[in-house]
Amino acid sequence: MLDKTVLTIGILAHVDAGKTSITECLLHHSGTTKSLGSVDKGSAITDGLTMEKSRGISIKASSVNFSWEDSLVQLVDTPGHIDFSAEVDRSLSILDGVILVVSAKEGVQAHTLNLWESLIERKLPVIIFFNKIDRAGVDVEHVFLDFQKDLGAKLFALNYPDVSNIDNPKLLSFTNCSNHTDSKILEKSLENLAECDETFLAQYLEGETSDLGQVLKKGKQNIKTGGLYGALFGSAKLGLGIEELLNSILTFIPQPKSDYSTAAAKVFKVTFHEKKGKLAYLKVYGGTLKSKDVIRSQRLDKGIKINQIFKTILGDLVQCSELHHGEIGVVTTSDSILSGDILGSENLNDHYSKISKAVLGVQVIAKDVKKYQKLGEALEILNIEDPILDFKWFKEEKEFHLKILGPIQTEVLKENLIQRWAIEAEFQKPKVIYKETPSKSAEGYVRYWMPKPCWAIMTFLIEPAPLGSGISFTSNVRTSDISNKYINEVKRAIPWSLRQGILGYEVTDLSITLIAGTEHTVHSNPGDFLLATPMGVLKALENAGTDLLEPMYAFEIKASQDLLGPISSDLNQMNAQIDAPVFDNDFFILRGRVSVAAAMSYSIKFNATTSGKGRLKLVLDGYKKTSITEDKIRSYKGVSPLDESQWILHMRGAFKADDRKSK
Repeated sequence: MLDKTVLTIGILAHVDAGKTSITECLLHHSGTTKSLGSVDKGSAITDGLTMEKSRGISIKASSVNFSWEDSLVQLVDTPGHIDFSAEVDRSLSILDGVILVVSAKEGVQAHTLNLWESLIERKLPVIIFFNKIDRAGVDVEHVFLDFQKDLGAKLFALNYPDVSNIDNPKLLSFTNCSNHTDSKILEKSLENLAECDETFLAQYLEGETSDLGQVLKKGKQNIKTGGLYGALFGSAKLGLGIEELLNSILTFIPQPKSDYSTAAAKVFKVTFHEKKGKLAYLKVYGGTLKSKDVIRSQRLDKGIKINQIFKTILGDLVQCSELHHGEIGVVTTSDSILSGDILGSENLNDHYSKISKAVLGVQVIAKDVKKYQKLGEALEILNIEDPILDFKWFKEEKEFHLKILGPIQTEVLKENLIQRWAIEAEFQKPKVIYKETPSKSAEGYVRYWMPKPCWAIMTFLIEPAPLGSGISFTSNVRTSDISNKYINEVKRAIPWSLRQGILGYEVTDLSITLIAGTEHTVHSNPGDFLLATPMGVLKALENAGTDLLEPMYAFEIKASQDLLGPISSDLNQMNAQIDAPVFDNDFFILRGRVSVAAAMSYSIKFNATTSGKGRLKLVLDGYKKTSITEDKIRSYKGVSPLDESQWILHMRGAFKADDRKSK
């Protein structure tokens, strides 16, 4: 057993807030590294990829360890760009607490809001670090108060930034701030403390706040209980506030309580190593995980063997024999293992909402036709590393399709293919991924009874359902007509029957009822109902016709009042639904709804209009019906169940292939 407290801390921020620089400072200040790594020079330990070094941004989440006092801190540095937010989602599921970095120059930005919503939903302890206080033009009071207002958080400043001389900024500990108690930062901190601490409220109203040591003690108590959020000021560039941050991690992030008696672990990242093959990054939640152990994979519902175990030490993989409770490590196994997999018998499921939701699709084409097969294999590997890509290989059409979060992700994928596999690929223009829903109620009849032995006869009724309601299935057929074992096969086939509808998109928001059907006592088998269900469902959809649903963004814009006219004009041109503006000093706030198709590239124009000083937050906000035009319709990929003879031949071949595999 480890004799140290083990904490897993994530460091999160909007891009360019200085997250990776702070990570390098923490490593250096704790004595883990001899020299200070630099993002600008490409020597940051957590930016190990060539692309990260050249671009100066984090693309993949990475974990580094350091010791401080009697604790082992496992720091997970996450990407700040919204295009890589799937990495953040996967990391959030294993964290004990978070350092949220905000640039004191730019303040709260769009992605800061996204991150905050996820942190609040998960109820993770958070320390806010206002970085870059050394930058010219910084208004520390404004950024502190703005954070509170925009995020609805009660902050308590644990130190005070004296930026009266910007060439020589200083930090004062809270107890040495007696000359600054009239500053808005300290005024607001005391006011927040009074609101959540009755004992202090009486002192506050009486003006008895001169004992800053006692005030700090009460502030810390309320941060620990979640009434307040601790805030620190500093500068990674100058090394200011780093020791206070290290101490705050140990003070305010509690040791996780969940300790399972049996071995339990969660996989949060999968990568492919040139020599070691597939590597699974996981966190142990209970027991001890040893090399050569066999542990149950809940997804596979079978035991998998752990071959080797590694720890990441300053970016290098170092082999070890075991991992203890709370530790992050890397394992190899010859079995299938994916990000999100839970090992062991404990319930470690993550049901929280995700920051990353892909609604853009791209087709990928090998520039050299001879590398078609190699490109497909490379994309399969990238999809295992990042499941949000949802890679589809349509072999009949020889097409590769991915889902993406944004254009920067496409550029990185392109570089990845060149650097790792020497494949030059063309990514076509991203297209919005629509959905379909039935236009009206209709029935679909299927009779699959030739060539024998086979028998599955069914009639499906499909009906439109409210937007956002998803899919429901019920059977009104008596078990004397179709037995439960066959009904279960019908249920199993419903999701993949709806992957592509009449217009080429996933079908949703409908109810499906099996209203009639028969089995045959001699000729029926489960595979018949699995094969026939898509034929009946697609026939019903063809009879009903389908409407297109387009994805929508909820937007929030904050910008200078003199830009209200041009920004409103842009939104009107995009046919956005706009709420009445809210005015806040020299700024306005606009909220509303706009289609993803219309707003796909608006952020570039918005940044130009506001000279990078405005804030545009776009969050996926359901779907709404839209017009059907030729450019939106997609052809069915693969063999369509409506082409009955081809579908039967195709599926019978697939079943035979499955039989061969299982033998």
